[in-house]
Amino acid sequence: MVGENNLNNGQDLHFAAPAAGQAVSSSQNSGMGSVGQETPKSLIKIGKVNYAVGLFWQPLQDVDDSIPEIRETMDADMGANLYTIHYGRAPQYGIGRSDKGHREGQPVGAIAVLDSLSDKSSFVAVFKVEEGWWFLVSRNDLILPEEDVLYHTEQEAKDAFYSMMAVPDWGYKIAPASWDIDDTEEMRVEDLLKSGLQVRLRSLSAIRGTRVLLTIAILILAIVALGVYSILSLIDQEKAEPTVIEPVVPQASIQTVEPQREEEKPWEKLVSVPEFLQRCWSSSYQLKAMKIPGWNLNQIVCTPSGISTGWSKTGERGSRIAWLETAVRDQYAIKGEVQINETATAATVNFAFTDVLLVASTPNLSVEQLRRQLIDISQALSLSIPLSVGQIVVDVPAPPGSDGTQSQQAQSKIYRYLSFSFSSSMDPPAWESFFKPFAALEITKIEYNPSADSALSSNWKYEGRIYETNK
Repeated sequence: MVGENNLNNGQDLHFAAPAAGQAVSSSQNSGMGSVGQETPKSLIKIGKVNYAVGLFWQPLQDVDDSIPEIRETMDADMGANLYTIHYGRAPQYGIGRSDKGHREGQPVGAIAVLDSLSDKSSFVAVFKVEEGWWFLVSRNDLILPEEDVLYHTEQEAKDAFYSMMAVPDWGYKIAPASWDIDDTEEMRVEDLLKSGLQVRLRSLSAIRGTRVLLTIAILILAIVALGVYSILSLIDQEKAEPTVIEPVVPQASIQTVEPQREEEKPWEKLVSVPEFLQRCWSSSYQLKAMKIPGWNLNQIVCTPSGISTGWSKTGERGSRIAWLETAVRDQYAIKGEVQINETATAATVNFAFTDVLLVASTPNLSVEQLRRQLIDISQALSLSIPLSVGQIVVDVPAPPGSDGTQSQQAQSKIYRYLSFSFSSSMDPPAWESFFKPFAALEITKIEYNPSADSALSSNWKYEGRIYETNK
């Protein structure tokens, strides 16, 4: 029941919304019920408060401007008209519908539970409530797209729960004690909902209305400013004295000399470290959540230009290349470049990061100063950080002579840097504060091992370099 995922425009992973009218379960559809059939409500009443459940969830790609991608998801389902955003370790948004009983201002149940269980990034849970059985799944801090469901029969809830048992490494397994399932525990949903964040549903129409008003206001201000400018220009023309035209005196021709072009320094266009860390972390965990029967996910490698990974056949009896092709092309709609080897036992995929934020950062320390600081950090953290000095050679073209020909040979300029690498169990966003104090720092590669036995193992490897000041 794991939801569908997309690699959107070859850039970031994105789950595909179900088409209008497509059934999500036998007790809950995506919102468009058949003619004459009322859509089941997706509400849980705790005391006097109605909590909205049964939302469709998506990872949030653009935290700074989230409305366009939320609107795009809503456009795929005509009945979708409400949304909520959870700015957690893995930002995501949920889509709600009025025909399922959702109303603007209702608190969202899934976010409250996710916050209450924040010590476990992955859990699968079933809660017995007055309205039925609420099924909720979180994987790597992401609520799975179609695994926030209010079932109205116990058997449906059991089937959904057991289907998730094929996925390993759940932090929590929560189920009613009456089910008598090993390694599970029962929890009071009332306590989890009341102690978690009370994030509420919002209407997209309110955002649209505000933007329309802002656009009108800006247009009015522009018209007023243009009118004032025109009036002031007329007044200045009336006050101006008559222009005296001086006779043109022929002058000797002057030959201009083109100034020497300054070379582009390597630290003037660096990929933003916080953005790169976030993209690599989010995409890696979403790749890990893509389960393909009979195939294991290989090492994931992130570079400033994009991500590369692949799958290997497990040898499991009955596993087929057709399963991999169907999952990659249709179920997860991966738009990167996918290549399958001749024996059909391995596949690789590469997809690029687009619209990456580039920043300029001027170095301020020598290699010796950088080495001393990194060694001190290494000793303080008891972390092995191998260091080495490297350099980049940039050709500087010589300026042309007065006759337009190249008078000199091109020169070269050398820029030194200190490269570093280390392995850790901490995921990329946790290292942002470590990298932040260094100017002209560039992360060149991040490797992630998705098959690590434990999250406490050193399953992340970081490589980068810090440029030396040329003063």
